[in-house]
Amino acid sequence: MPDKKDCPICNNESNLRITKGITKYYQCCNCKSLFCEPLNQEGLVGGEHEVERNEHQNHLRVARVVEILNGIPIEQTSILDFGCGAGLLIDDLNKAGYPNVTGYDSYNEKYLRLPEKEKYHLIIMVEVAEHFSAPYIEFDVAYRSLVNGGCIMIETGYLDAAFDDGHTIDDWFYLNPDAGHSTIYSNHGIDILMMSKGFRVKPFFNNYVRLYQKASK
Repeated sequence: MPDKKDCPICNNESNLRITKGITKYYQCCNCKSLFCEPLNQEGLVGGEHEVERNEHQNHLRVARVVEILNGIPIEQTSILDFGCGAGLLIDDLNKAGYPNVTGYDSYNEKYLRLPEKEKYHLIIMVEVAEHFSAPYIEFDVAYRSLVNGGCIMIETGYLDAAFDDGHTIDDWFYLNPDAGHSTIYSNHGIDILMMSKGFRVKPFFNNYVRLYQKASK
């Protein structure tokens, strides 16, 4: 009988889909997300290609922030970069005129201070959510840290986006335990998870960037 587990997102049956080295990834029969046992995340601050990713794409991220926070005076906005790595996006948001940007990264001594409760209008997670494992308490921290109606923008390698780009599960570079990638979400899977954490689904920016808003529980 093939290996089976319960999906940590929707609790449906999941089958062994692929093995990378000694790491087994399972795929949910319902939400289609992929997951493995929790991985060691030490020494992975910022991830691969952190400098290049920030240099080439942060102008797009800043533009999304401007769109999301439209209507709030810029000096009153409070932003958290969750899993901020070396803080390069923080620097670019400061340069764009946002004075109140905080970083949190549990693997960088500079950014170890936990997010404050009910403070932030926007939380940004760039190439971070794929490192999370059940019970995904990081999203509980995000919910607690947002003001009512605040948003969280999650940029990661979603399975649907990979398929749209012509990848398969068997050849996709992102399915990589050495990079600490524990959960690869489908669009349906991340929506289910975020709704279970108290968020409502907002229109997404593109296949790799999804947006959620804190709803009152």
